[in-house]
Amino acid sequence: MTTPPNPQTHEALAATAAEFWDREVVERTHKTWMAVGEVRAYINTSIGGDESAWPMNWFVKEYGGRVFSRGLSIGCGPGDLERDVIRRGICNEIDAFDISEGSLAIARARAAEEGIADRIHYFSADFNAPSLPKDAYDIVFFPWSLHHVAKLEKLYRAVMRTLRPNGLLYFEEYVGPSSRQWTPEMFRAQLAMFASLPREWKTVDALPYPINPNDPSEAIRSGEILPQLTIGFTIEHKRDFGGNLLATLYPFLDWSVAPPDMITRLIDAERALLRDGAASYHAVVVARPKRGFRGWLARMRYFVEPKVRRILRAAAAPWAAAASCNIFNR
Repeated sequence: MTTPPNPQTHEALAATAAEFWDREVVERTHKTWMAVGEVRAYINTSIGGDESAWPMNWFVKEYGGRVFSRGLSIGCGPGDLERDVIRRGICNEIDAFDISEGSLAIARARAAEEGIADRIHYFSADFNAPSLPKDAYDIVFFPWSLHHVAKLEKLYRAVMRTLRPNGLLYFEEYVGPSSRQWTPEMFRAQLAMFASLPREWKTVDALPYPINPNDPSEAIRSGEILPQLTIGFTIEHKRDFGGNLLATLYPFLDWSVAPPDMITRLIDAERALLRDGAASYHAVVVARPKRGFRGWLARMRYFVEPKVRRILRAAAAPWAAAASCNIFNR
């Protein structure tokens, strides 16, 4: 006997994620590796070659100071990106949405404090159920939100449709393994580095996989972000900035005890890992939607392929259940 699919599964996941970010935006519970000065310099240098220039500085320089009439920020959180692109003059106005009402309240308040609330239009929506107008935006941003998206195909298809001719997609993002992909072999370099450090420098005995049990949307399909993107978009720039060691080890080291050069040692080890061919876990990406027949074909793939996978999973479920019963009845 098979269990029918639960129609509330997506809604329950979205509600849990919204509750998590409503709390997180008020009081952050995890340590972020990117807030450290030396790490920030490493990231900036990796992206644009200048340790003092942030990714958006690189973007402005790369696109010759182009001004976008209307932008869209998907999964905006507390609104840092929108305020930045308005201050820099990158966008004349920008729409932004998030599923977390707490985040939106903070975003609106901060925009008002800076006197730019009339140029940023916030609303509540779920990026797994997008409803975007056709040919409405000149640029679409994902401010560290894309690795929370379960329905990548549906959202990419909506973004293709909503971008105007010559429109761009921009994101800074975790593009490493999805939360269910981790294996000891994939985590070998991180485990080896962690094992090489004295116990007194650590806050845990064993390094856990980078999975957030409190947010079911965390890295839900991150390993598919780039492969799915290339179906409907042409990547113009991909600037890798690692995080393979830094993001996974930083939260579990006791920085009150670790030596001052520990961050530099991690950065050097990560650079060596990437030079040896490891795929970067983080990247800045700028892409354009495919047009014409290629665009039509991509939209069809985004529409059809998830449905085919669901049909195949449903068809295989009884056989998997029967096989499981046979194993346990032996």
